[in-house]
Amino acid sequence: MKKQLLWGVLLLAAGFSSCRKDSFKPVNDESGKGKATKVNTGQPTYTYADLVLQPRQPGESFDTYKGVWSGAEVKMIGTPIWNQVAYPTLVNGIPGLDASYGVYSNGNMISSSVATGQDFFILSIGTIALPDLQAFQKDIDNYTKARDNYEKLGGQGQVPLASDYIKDSYTSGMGGYVTVTGKLIRVTTGSHWALASVSYPTPTPAAPTAPKFVGAVPDPTDNTIVYDVYGNNGNISITKIFKGGIEQGMSGGFGTGTYNLVSGTIYHVSVTIYRANGTSFVFNGNLDIS
Repeated sequence: MKKQLLWGVLLLAAGFSSCRKDSFKPVNDESGKGKATKVNTGQPTYTYADLVLQPRQPGESFDTYKGVWSGAEVKMIGTPIWNQVAYPTLVNGIPGLDASYGVYSNGNMISSSVATGQDFFILSIGTIALPDLQAFQKDIDNYTKARDNYEKLGGQGQVPLASDYIKDSYTSGMGGYVTVTGKLIRVTTGSHWALASVSYPTPTPAAPTAPKFVGAVPDPTDNTIVYDVYGNNGNISITKIFKGGIEQGMSGGFGTGTYNLVSGTIYHVSVTIYRANGTSFVFNGNLDIS
């Protein structure tokens, strides 16, 4: 009976020793990210994890996306934006910004900050108290030796008990946090939004194009004032104000709106002009720039 108990303990120790390297994986093990994580096989290694659009709950008027980063579930809330002029074509790595972030576990924390037109986040993942595996194995060995000595002495004296050697707990320290960082990017997969490692490369932006002159808008209350409007990609971006043929600069007001080419030199312009005195007017019609 005593030898059977001893062999049981030895088998337990051997089994633990053979599997312990595989039983405890780092919190930030890439395998915890699931199939949604994309890994670049070149050097340096960088990754992204798709954000999945979630169904809206009753009463919600905003979008929520869910992703997994370093094994922790993260939510992105809102409608982020990106520089569509610099990145007119969807490719992986386009910087995204203007979203809110949260976590699904009360044991985790996340905060974000905007830098150079992109959201960056720092995620703190709560960890359980880690076991002291070396101390556990040492006590197993000491208990085994004690039982061996007991058997060699013919079972004389007090029987060594497992509880005399093996503790109830082997906590090496209190629980803490593993902290990782990341950023928000546009991608070609899934919802087209993803969390990415900070090292994920940013694509080269398109070369800026000069704003196009799309027409001169007359002031309906003062025929000495004209507003020259310029734009890119259908959006009015610059308004130059002239009074009596003299440019007034920003002190004369500004305009916002859209335009599209009708044919030849004719553009349809829809713009709101804001005068320097605080009043405004709307122009919606065709302008000929010939």
